[in-house]
Amino acid sequence: MKRVKFLRDDIYTFLLSLDDVTTAKIINSLELLDELGEQIRPPRSKKVIKDIYELKIVSNLSVRIFFTFYKGEIWILHAFIKKSQKIPKKELDVAVYRLNCLQ
Repeated sequence: MKRVKFLRDDIYTFLLSLDDVTTAKIINSLELLDELGEQIRPPRSKKVIKDIYELKIVSNLSVRIFFTFYKGEIWILHAFIKKSQKIPKKELDVAVYRLNCLQ
């Protein structure tokens, strides 16, 4: 993965701490994101709000990864285990705050 960057080390650590099957799917999805970039489309990814996108990983757990495109790179802003249909406001707020710190 050349263009995918993690804004914080704890995001990377969290993703690797999940079970092996989920971690493998996360790595595959991030590699696909790196390869396709802004061409990645639903159902794998969707725009959540301006400049923030959601990468969906469905495995034993339902993991969501918020990312953005910034200066030719793909920045991972936040990741969490999704437990409900709606995106929790606090999870989105974390991504928005980190996006503002990046810019």
